Amino acid sequence: MRSGFTICTLVLLFLLPFISKTLAAEVVFSTWDVFETDKCASIWLIKRFIDPKAEIRFFPHGTSITEGIPFDTPEAKFRRYATKSTFETLLEHYDIKDPWLKYIGRIIHDIEVNVWEKKVYGESTKVLEAIRLIIVKNEGNNEAIMEKSLQYFDAFYQSQECE
Repeated sequence: MRSGFTICTLVLLFLLPFISKTLAAEVVFSTWDVFETDKCASIWLIKRFIDPKAEIRFFPHGTSITEGIPFDTPEAKFRRYATKSTFETLLEHYDIKDPWLKYIGRIIHDIEVNVWEKKVYGESTKVLEAIRLIIVKNEGNNEAIMEKSLQYFDAFYQSQECE
């Protein structure tokens, strides 16, 4: 009986570093390295409301995503559909009920899904232009685009008056 306990103890001691590393591992969300408003807003939603410790990994446009949870690519579960933006699919899947986030989701929908129609929300054009400017000014620098988009949506979220 005692030798069994010793073997179990030794096995646990051996496995403990691997177990603790696995439990502490960050969630990884992966996407292509092409930016638009929906992707920038979705990154903000992930980092601020889904998992603040999440790592965002970028893959070259058109390549197969082999790591993490894919988002905002044609084959991903979390992507734009005919009636929803990527942002909205994330809100729905993670059951996020915050009215401010739902309002931002409607704005992102207005920009990304309601492409050819007249914009429903006055903020839609402002958000679209602000994010386009961030993307253009930081072209080729994924981290800068991501950081400036996070800052933009932080400020936008804090300034919203939900209707």
